[in-house]
Amino acid sequence: MGDEIKDAATNSLNRKSKPILTKFCKKYDDVNNVDKASALIGKVDGVKVQMQDNIATMLQNMEQTEAISDQANQLNEQASVFKKQSTDLKRQMKCKNLKMTIIVAVLVLGILLVILLPLISKAKKASSDAENDDGTNP
Repeated sequence: MGDEIKDAATNSLNRKSKPILTKFCKKYDDVNNVDKASALIGKVDGVKVQMQDNIATMLQNMEQTEAISDQANQLNEQASVFKKQSTDLKRQMKCKNLKMTIIVAVLVLGILLVILLPLISKAKKASSDAENDDGTNP
């Protein structure tokens, strides 16, 4: 076929060479199938892409972890503020409750004094009048 190529006219070998050239084109279409170094470089590139994806995912996870940590810190701060406010409110309510109890006790004691003092003074007056009556009329 080498001599035919030298002596051939233009476009005369198309039919004969087409299957051979098609075979070579298919063989060398994917360089990784022919060249082991190219195949290895392709695998390395694939690993690089995978590692870049893993690093991007890790960075994204770190950002999410930091955001969650910030939220947890804010919640802790809010909890401590809430605890302080609730303790202050509890103290205020105890003071109000104590004041109301004292006021009610003083009112009850005042009412009892208002009611009992006249009764006691009448009873003393009646007993002293009874003693005076007993002492003057023997």
